[in-house]
Amino acid sequence: MWIALATGAAFSNALWTSLSKPVVQHVPPLRMMMLFRLMQVTIFLIPMLILRELPAAPIFWLTIAVIGVLHAARWVIILHGVKRDYFSSYGMYNTAPLFTIVLAPAMLPERFGAAVWVGVLFIIAGGMLFYRTSRLSLYGLAGAVLTAFINILSKRALGYVSPISFLFFMQGSAALVLVIAYLFTGRREAIPPRWGEELRRIAPLALIASFAGICFMEALALDTATRVTAIVRTNLLFGLIFSYVLLREKADWQWKLAGTVLILGGTVAVAM
Repeated sequence: MWIALATGAAFSNALWTSLSKPVVQHVPPLRMMMLFRLMQVTIFLIPMLILRELPAAPIFWLTIAVIGVLHAARWVIILHGVKRDYFSSYGMYNTAPLFTIVLAPAMLPERFGAAVWVGVLFIIAGGMLFYRTSRLSLYGLAGAVLTAFINILSKRALGYVSPISFLFFMQGSAALVLVIAYLFTGRREAIPPRWGEELRRIAPLALIASFAGICFMEALALDTATRVTAIVRTNLLFGLIFSYVLLREKADWQWKLAGTVLILGGTVAVAM
């Protein structure tokens, strides 16, 4: 079941990311992510009101606060990297499973066999080959490290609430950080805001991403952070399809095919 959920998260993440490419050309990264997270908070508000889960443990709220800061920083960093060098940044970002498998044993009760290590390395190699990146993108690398910490902390926080409630608190925390950052820096953005138009552009992306978040957190509640993080890297495979069908990006298909084979092999190894 967790494999199906993680694959659903990968599919949905690849879809909204592909659809976001035209949007990020017209909306600055910080403003886009602020509106994006605020919409997700709105989406999860009704389920949260129905569930009414408010943990009393201070460690939960501290973890949520930290995740919110890391979550906000991650996507602003990644979008800046994508605007500078898409292939290098996204290729380095997809090394997140490596950092997860290194950090998880120290922060979670997770231990792995050789198959998981081999699978993760295959997925990372496939991702790098997929994008043929030979340059070090500090944006992508920072995003990968932040992703590892976010997923590990999320796994710990899921012990206190259901995945739906956790998503509301996490998105709310990230949205608060982004709003504060925007109030201090948003006036320096070169592109003037057109709130109504931007909301219409971003709303479908937020809806798809919310579905991806539900799938991911449900999978994370069922299995280890390392295995779920690795399986979600299959978003590269779906990204290949969407880049061809939606964005008409047909160059370097041989490298993408080779990367696809490696990713599929690594996915099988991790899921075993």
